[in-house]
Amino acid sequence: MTRLHKLIWLGLIGVIAAVLALAFFAESRRTALPVLGQLRPFTLTNQLGEAVSSDSLRGEVIIANIIFSRCPTQCHQLSRQMARLQEKIGEETRLVSLTADPEFDTASVLATYGQRYGTDPARWWFLTGPKAEVYRVAEKDLLFTVMDTGEANPKLEERFIHASNFIVLDRQGRLRAVVQGEELDAVDRLLDLARRLARETPL
Repeated sequence: MTRLHKLIWLGLIGVIAAVLALAFFAESRRTALPVLGQLRPFTLTNQLGEAVSSDSLRGEVIIANIIFSRCPTQCHQLSRQMARLQEKIGEETRLVSLTADPEFDTASVLATYGQRYGTDPARWWFLTGPKAEVYRVAEKDLLFTVMDTGEANPKLEERFIHASNFIVLDRQGRLRAVVQGEELDAVDRLLDLARRLARETPL
């Protein structure tokens, strides 16, 4: 092999190495999602009547939203999106839906609601409990907007005002991403985020 051929090969190897290094850097940058918040200790109840704590969610990637069973509008779309996610998520990911109407949405009511969307309780939990605690977790830790206007006889969609977005928590209970439910590719984006966080090495 002549000196020129050696230089050409060395140049090609250098280019390949540079491309691989850039690809690795781009991937690491792509998965370096910001930390937006932290899930603090709580205890709520799922649709099976089982106690669920913050520790129950440790070690899993969490995709969460907020709905209520009597919602006549956007909750159907949010729950259909969760049902699509349930079909595609890996074992390392859990779905969680908090209720904006915990005084009505008991565990049994949420179990019936979940059946409409083919809920697998091993993968998707609906959480209820004392209203103050549900709202604290929703607003303070998960950064959802949720409000009970307290009006006596309003339309239900006007009494309970809540966010239509999804949030994604990593395996350490840290809030890492927010995805708007109205986005056409919301489900695909959530799946991608969940997979990226599942691959992330815990600190």
